[in-house]
Order: sequence, then C-alpha cells, then structure tokens
Amino acid sequence: MEKANYSENEDLRTQMRTAAADGASVEFTFPDSVLVYQFPLRDWSYTGLGILTKQDSKVLDYIREGQIFSITLRRGGNNLSLETYRVEIRHISDPEQGRHPGHKVVGLHILEKETV
Repeated sequence: MEKANYSENEDLRTQMRTAAADGASVEFTFPDSVLVYQFPLRDWSYTGLGILTKQDSKVLDYIREGQIFSITLRRGGNNLSLETYRVEIRHISDPEQGRHPGHKVVGLHILEKETV
C-alpha cells in the first residue's frame, strides 16, 4: 500500500492546534478484527486530531489517506472522558525534523460526533 511521505511542515493544517493532555489517546479497530489499536494523541483542533504511530507499526499497512472509520477519543488529564467520532485520514506524514524520531504523524479530520 502506498503511503504519503511528506513532512508535516507542509501546510496540512488550517486551524491552530492545541497540545494533548497527558494520557490522551485515540483508539480504533477495523471490521473483522479483534485487535484494538491505541495511539497517543499529539494535538487537536475543533475539526481534527493528530496521532503518533511508530514508523514500523503494522497499522500503517492497513490505513490510507481518505479512509473513513470510527474512533474513541480519550481526552486524558484529570477528567477522563470518552467520546466517539467518525473521522477521515487526511495525511500520514513525517514529524518536524528532530521531533518524535522513528514515528509518523497521522492527521484525522473529524466528520461527526457519534452517539453511543
């Protein structure tokens, strides 16, 4: 599967991002899979989320730009909250040079909040 390999320095964001609280993460699974993938939340905006994955993670074999699926967001911090969203993968890119070596940044665009 071909993956984009551009840097997050390219203007991929249209809104200011806020750093995630300690312990914040995004979880998702794929249809017909028993595995739940959990990744640290790097940053977020009103319409998007940025997560980190190791560049050799097997999950990169299963995701691609434009893919749409549901995620569970754990905001972390003192008040643990769980929220479910439908998202689209907007980019899979390299972090800024020197930041998060050996990782990829996955940009998720929030399409809608789902009710549980």
